Amino acid sequence: MKSMRLFWLVLSAGLLVGCSSGLDGIGFDDPDIPDPPPTILSSYNFEISGVQAGTDMTVDVGGDIQVGVDLGDTLSGSVNLQVNSPTNVGFLDFVTDAGSTMAVTVAGNQQNLNGAFTVNVTSDVVSGLDDEPTSGVFDVVTAKDVVTVTIVANGVELSLNGAEPISYTWEEYDDLLDDVQAETWQRQASLAGGTFAFIFERMFEIAELLDELELTESATPIVTTCDEFQGVPPDGVLLQGEHVLTRLGSGVDLSPGDVFDWTFTNCWFADSNTLIDNFLQMQNYIEDIDANNILTRIGFGPDNNISGGVLYFDWTVAETVEDQGVYTIDPDDQIEINGGFSMVFTQP
Repeated sequence: MKSMRLFWLVLSAGLLVGCSSGLDGIGFDDPDIPDPPPTILSSYNFEISGVQAGTDMTVDVGGDIQVGVDLGDTLSGSVNLQVNSPTNVGFLDFVTDAGSTMAVTVAGNQQNLNGAFTVNVTSDVVSGLDDEPTSGVFDVVTAKDVVTVTIVANGVELSLNGAEPISYTWEEYDDLLDDVQAETWQRQASLAGGTFAFIFERMFEIAELLDELELTESATPIVTTCDEFQGVPPDGVLLQGEHVLTRLGSGVDLSPGDVFDWTFTNCWFADSNTLIDNFLQMQNYIEDIDANNILTRIGFGPDNNISGGVLYFDWTVAETVEDQGVYTIDPDDQIEINGGFSMVFTQP
């Protein structure tokens, strides 16, 4: 079940449309006489919420198991930014607040993983954007057990029902998920950490895109070519694919309420050896700028009685393998995502 490790792939850097920062260039209303760009603060609060009752996202892992995530309304925290100028902003690190929680269900061929558990953050989890967390504690709660995951300098400590903790490096913790000799509670703890990371990777994937939205026009999609296979691509896959960002707005200018389609066609990223297909949609763009020209809120989610969020439609990520210049895809090494979440950054 090696495909479970796809939960730990970091895709954010590969999916940027062009620029390197996350909140650049927001707030121009008139291309002829642009308003001054708003002031972007050095930190914002965030909230990741569900988009529907019950399961919000489902992830099919290699056709072997299905992971469902119910986000509810309780994944919250804060993010720090490096603001070099109004048009040069980057994400630094983030904190997931104690009290954040999400429910996970597992079904499929891995019988000892099937069932439900809840991830409850009990002490703030501090993370770099592209690094492992540096501190924090969360519990993985099943019907009969509580596994406490404590983040330490070079990995985690796992404690079952208050017993003496067992130490693992990050690699060992990741590997528990696919270790059929490991205890069920150990594998569930690893899956919980992978799911936690997976949700935040998806959120920052979209956050990193916010700076590009000003460049979109309803009639002019942004087309970006992906990496070209340096050899023979997998069967049925183009030598070089693309991804296309299209704003489905009513005018030339970016406006609150706009919807965006992001479509991937055989889009290969050489650095991570991943191939992405199908599309996601970002609904009901939110942008609030106050009377002092400060950006106070931005994201995708429900607002003014209009539903919104980031929704995936059979969005597929597959790992490619190269052998003597020929690339293949193991069916076990791909995931398919449906459903989604809402995400909003607000002024502290």
